[in-house]
Amino acid sequence: MINDAHFYLQEIERQNVTLPYKYIIIDEFQDIARQRFNLTKRLSQITQAKVVAVGDDWQSIYAFSGSDITLFTRFLELMGAGTELKITHTYRNSQELIDIAGGFVQRNTSQIRKQLISPKHLENPIVLEVFDDSIKPMERLADTIEHVIGEIISEYGEQSSILLIGRYNYDMYKLYRTNRFSELPGGAIRSEKYPNAKITFMTAHSSKGLGYDNVILINMFEGKFGFPCQIEDDPIIKLVTYEDNSMPFAEERRLFYVAMTRTKNRVYIAAPKTKPSRFLVELIKDFNIPHDDELNMQVVDLFNLRCPVCGFPLKYEFNKNYGLNLWICTNEAELCDFMTNDRTHMHDILKCPKCTDGYLIVKKNPKNGDIFYGCTNYFNEERKCTYMVPLESGSKNDQ
Repeated sequence: MINDAHFYLQEIERQNVTLPYKYIIIDEFQDIARQRFNLTKRLSQITQAKVVAVGDDWQSIYAFSGSDITLFTRFLELMGAGTELKITHTYRNSQELIDIAGGFVQRNTSQIRKQLISPKHLENPIVLEVFDDSIKPMERLADTIEHVIGEIISEYGEQSSILLIGRYNYDMYKLYRTNRFSELPGGAIRSEKYPNAKITFMTAHSSKGLGYDNVILINMFEGKFGFPCQIEDDPIIKLVTYEDNSMPFAEERRLFYVAMTRTKNRVYIAAPKTKPSRFLVELIKDFNIPHDDELNMQVVDLFNLRCPVCGFPLKYEFNKNYGLNLWICTNEAELCDFMTNDRTHMHDILKCPKCTDGYLIVKKNPKNGDIFYGCTNYFNEERKCTYMVPLESGSKNDQ
């Protein structure tokens, strides 16, 4: 359709047809794709119409569908001239919440700077409810959600709307399996404990633009399927979409901002004790969010590391096939493929030269504490490999 529109514009220009447009008004401009931007600019040039672009770069969350945030943040530069007007008043969120959420999203210095103002005020706009995720995490999460729903009903009544926000649709499917919640027609959620509560579930993406009396964030785990999402896009997808590398998880940061700002009152966060999201740890540390002392704040060490080869951040991932904790360089694989299983000594994982299908990983001698390279096939009964190489202690890269 976009290509057809370009073709028709060329025909209109060739035939010297006059189009009676004075203004081209585009809403949600922060999510515009390059093809749509080029079409808009060309239409403006042909008609001499002014482009009115309305949007919020803090809520640019659709790169997977082709949007490019720089088309918004560099709008005046790309269009050639214009005037920037900022809408700074919000009436949904309290000033206390928007100060936290706005400060969080502006940790990315490439976002447009602004200070939002609200006439509403509310103490403790973000409430953390810590649960033990070490045993039966979904059961414990369901306990926590039920507790929060009870708190909301106690303060705001049964008719107040409650939005459960997950990072993925299956965040709710996992809760259904606890038999504490069930799906009703129209997308509503029934709580077995509070059957009259007005509960809805949405993903963070689906919740954009909507508002509810209170919000509960239900997936604040750190990991591949947590929040931020750490699933790698297919290399082919990366060729045709814009990837915001202004900081690690830049778009996920904006998505978390969207999730936090769906509430008219409070955001309740179900916080896993052992593996809390890096975003949650950042909120606690930077904005003094009250939290349970049992929350594992040291999990931040898993993602505060940088590659000793190229300096890019290392991402944490658990490999089920080998049962290994891995720290992997986030740089392009063609430029740097550093990977280690030991965040203390930082030795790269290598192919085993003896068995050729195993990998040399960092191991520690339990008797004297010496570290060495050992093959992953050591415990393989069919292809047992005892190859080993002594290593020096300390942060070092052995490539």
